Amino acid sequence: MGSLVEEIEGDREYDFEDVIFVAVGKNVEKSKTTLDWAVDNFPGKKICVLHVHRPTHVLALTDGKLARGKLKQHAVEAFQKLERQRLQERLDEYLLILDHSGVQADALWIEMDSVEKGILEIIARHNIRWLVMGAAADKYYSKKLVELKSKKATFVCQNAPVSCHIWFACKGRLIYTRVGRQDGSSREIATPSPPMDSPLITEQAVMLSESVLRERSPEPQEDANVVRGNLRPISLRSVHPNLPSNGVVDTYGSIMLQMDEEEHQGQASNETDQQLEVSTIDDHNLKQEVFAETMKRWKEENDAIEAACKAKALESLCVKEMSRRKEMEELLEREKQEVQKMKDQHDEFIKDLQMVKDQKTILESQIVESQCVVEGLEEKMFSAVELLISFKKKRDDLRIEHENAIRVLKNLRKLVNGGDSSFPGSQILEFSFIEINNATRDFDPSWKIGEGKYGSVYKGLLRHMNVAIKMLPSYGSQSLLEFENEVEILSRIRHPNLVTIIGTCPESRSLVFEYLRNGSLEERLACKNKSPPLPWQTRIRIASEICSALIFLHSNKPCIPHGNLKPSKVLLDSNFVSKLIDSGIYRLIPQGKSTDTSALSSVYMDPVYLENGEVTRESDVYSFGMILLRLLTGRSALGILNDVKCSIETENFNMVLDRTAGNWPLEEAQLLAHLAIRCCDTQRPDFVSEIWSVLGPMRDSCVNSASCLEAKELRCAPSHFVCPIFQEVMKDPIIAADGFTYEADAIRGWLDSGHDRSPMTNLKLEHCNLVPNYALLQAIQEWQQQY
Repeated sequence: MGSLVEEIEGDREYDFEDVIFVAVGKNVEKSKTTLDWAVDNFPGKKICVLHVHRPTHVLALTDGKLARGKLKQHAVEAFQKLERQRLQERLDEYLLILDHSGVQADALWIEMDSVEKGILEIIARHNIRWLVMGAAADKYYSKKLVELKSKKATFVCQNAPVSCHIWFACKGRLIYTRVGRQDGSSREIATPSPPMDSPLITEQAVMLSESVLRERSPEPQEDANVVRGNLRPISLRSVHPNLPSNGVVDTYGSIMLQMDEEEHQGQASNETDQQLEVSTIDDHNLKQEVFAETMKRWKEENDAIEAACKAKALESLCVKEMSRRKEMEELLEREKQEVQKMKDQHDEFIKDLQMVKDQKTILESQIVESQCVVEGLEEKMFSAVELLISFKKKRDDLRIEHENAIRVLKNLRKLVNGGDSSFPGSQILEFSFIEINNATRDFDPSWKIGEGKYGSVYKGLLRHMNVAIKMLPSYGSQSLLEFENEVEILSRIRHPNLVTIIGTCPESRSLVFEYLRNGSLEERLACKNKSPPLPWQTRIRIASEICSALIFLHSNKPCIPHGNLKPSKVLLDSNFVSKLIDSGIYRLIPQGKSTDTSALSSVYMDPVYLENGEVTRESDVYSFGMILLRLLTGRSALGILNDVKCSIETENFNMVLDRTAGNWPLEEAQLLAHLAIRCCDTQRPDFVSEIWSVLGPMRDSCVNSASCLEAKELRCAPSHFVCPIFQEVMKDPIIAADGFTYEADAIRGWLDSGHDRSPMTNLKLEHCNLVPNYALLQAIQEWQQQY
């Protein structure tokens, strides 16, 4: 739909009786014939050129490749200015043509997308009364052309105001005339006649009168001529009151006067002929009747037009109603489909529900069958448990007999071979590989707590005890008998500052040690897991305990050097009592098979040992010196020896001390530093005569200090040393059927009083047999000796 954009001439006041508007197009050559026809048929009248300009949209020129917002504003304005300039040049050509014809001319234009609507807009705005426009293109013209061929002309003819009189011409000939009326009615005359002011008005008016008379009176030609001779002058203004008051009406009046004179001359010449007079009167009356019938016909035509409009409106309403009905039918059809779909879904749900009900019945029957099977399996399980209990009882009995037999056998071996009196007697347990595997949960990596050149260490739960299991390397040519002999020697080594060997597994070449929860000295110095730093009193005590353990190992015959001394081999119990692990374990592994050659591990090793691979007492002295430096400074072992030497030489030893341990006594700390440097030198001190003589008094002074006394008060017996019933340290620990260790008198009194359930779990005991826990007894005795 077009829209009014601009009218260059603005709102003007025109004398509508004197101005003829001519609609022209943008092609001057094609519109020139219509303009010439108006000049020829309306002489002396002012002609106004009417033009509708269809603007070219800038967005259409870009083929959609650029948005309007992206065009530069000055480019758009330049394009519009160019169009306006061409429009003005076109209008100047039309005005020049009219000027050459000697006609007073003017121009009026409007900018709109639709030409026909633009013409209607100008007609309505200026109340135009007289309009000339083309009926069709010149190429459609023919002598038989009596109707409008142009869609624009048809649209203007149908929709223009009834007050506008429109002539439609083609190729210089009038094709169609739409007569305008003041009273709101209109009449369309499809005759190839020019306007009323044409030079041919006389001839065509006479032809119009003759045609009307022939329609109304079928008389002979002679009578018609007579009647025409007596025709009275009728003013066209009475028929067309809207016609211009100019020479057209005057000409028509003169013609009618001439006809009247002829009638009077004929009447004068034939005065005696009364019949002719009667005929004249009849002819006059007949003309009145013809005029009345013409007006009636116009009214009927207007009624027919109104009826056609109403029919079109009803037809449009009917089409809309049919469209709405069709939409409602489609909506109803969709609703029906939705209802059918929901019905199908409902049927599917019913089927699924029925299927679920059937499956429920089947599952209920299966549950009943499963319950029967479960009951049968429970009975079998109970019988299997009873059988297992009997087998376990037999196993325990056989184990006791086996341990007794081993003990007797070892005693006999000692009697035959002669035992070494330097080692106190001890007994260790022997475990199967299945027990080791179950204790470590199939050697779960998350249970691994350490790994070194002498194997991996796992945490385990063995016979209801928390233990540390060391898996020795599988390489080597040592026989099983040699392995058992070496384990036997190491198990005899008992000292409060040595980790106790609980048992062994010859199948997997593994050792079972007691488990210490506070980790290693390495972890405490590094404050692993945000643990608090060790105070300097505790560090001096740990150094003295390590020295005591090494003196014990070196004083045995044969001498057993540790061979792998470093902070990770010093473990701490719940009271921060240090214990050495892996003492003499190198005896269980052939020389030259070690694979731990990391820089951090070699820092603690004697350089002589790294050259010849021989473990001696001096090797332990060197490692002890490095540990002593770690306790003093808290620094990493790499480069620590040179740092301490430089600080002593520059008298800045206070700068290397670990201040997190508290306020060190500077003299004692320097004495320990000199001792550590001597341990790492080629001429190393002896543990008994030199090292212990320094550490012994320091330990005693620390024990007597207030802080050490407070630490001593905080020391308590390990929880596994305490009897669950008496809540005292056990003197004769015995293992019951529930796996817990009790004081012998306590558990026997519990059983003798008629109890058959565990005092810890309240579960029924499988049997009442009691097994002595020798390993725990030895650990308790060692702990009591220490304090």
